[in-house]
Amino acid sequence: MIISFQDEKYELISKIKSAGSGAIDLYIACDTFGEEDGRYTVACVKDMELARKLVPVTTKNNVSYTFKDLKTSFNADGKYYVVFGYITGRTLQQVLEKGNYNLMERLQLMKNIFAQIYLLNMPECFLYEVLRKDNIVVGDDLSVRFNYFFTEVDYYWKVQEKDCINRLGGLVQELFAREIEQKSSHELIKYAKDIEGGGFNYLWDCYVAYDNIFESVLIKSEQQELKPGRIWWRAWEGLKKIFPQIRALLAVVLIGAAALYLLINLPNPVLSDNGISFQSIGTLKIQENGQQQ
Repeated sequence: MIISFQDEKYELISKIKSAGSGAIDLYIACDTFGEEDGRYTVACVKDMELARKLVPVTTKNNVSYTFKDLKTSFNADGKYYVVFGYITGRTLQQVLEKGNYNLMERLQLMKNIFAQIYLLNMPECFLYEVLRKDNIVVGDDLSVRFNYFFTEVDYYWKVQEKDCINRLGGLVQELFAREIEQKSSHELIKYAKDIEGGGFNYLWDCYVAYDNIFESVLIKSEQQELKPGRIWWRAWEGLKKIFPQIRALLAVVLIGAAALYLLINLPNPVLSDNGISFQSIGTLKIQENGQQQ
């Protein structure tokens, strides 16, 4: 299916999902010129009342010119279409599940998320939308891009900056869960608590505060000064290092104990003074005087 508007044409490749209680259909599309990496998210808004509400935040004339992820929007065939860039790659959700990024990489990743937010200068409703783990796409160089899937379009009209700060706090908690749980970074723990406790009124304040602790945490990480703060955690980490040796020792002890038990408790006719008496062998009965019957 091809959607045309003036000199633009988009071919719908596949459907992503329906959103807004079925009022929006989301598609992956390409332009008909087949340009390399020309992939787009096309939102087909079938409810014109919803379209009217979306116009102020989805038209190029109404949003910042720096919001380049928004390509265009137009009416066609009685529907309202919004076209965003579509990014392929690993999502932050996948990155966190794999868990193979060290602290320095995660510190830089969070900084890149902040940088991309302010580079794009998007409306608050889309900022709230992209601060989801499955809408953040992470490049091999830790660069960050966003996808726009209208996941919570019914909430767009209620979004405030504090909602975006709360969602940012969730990302901080997950990105630095290891350091917060182990109490190995005072700076990150305080930063996460300040966000959760409403210590920042503006997202910009969150960015400035993070920028202030970024270098100190990074330096401590490079110098390997970040250590778990809980005694039980340090003990567990130490135990894990010597566990193979403990396991081998336990195996030897168990084998020795089993052998000793057998020697003590099982009768041995050779070593015993009394020996073992048998009343019969098969169908052959044995009498005490040694005569056979």
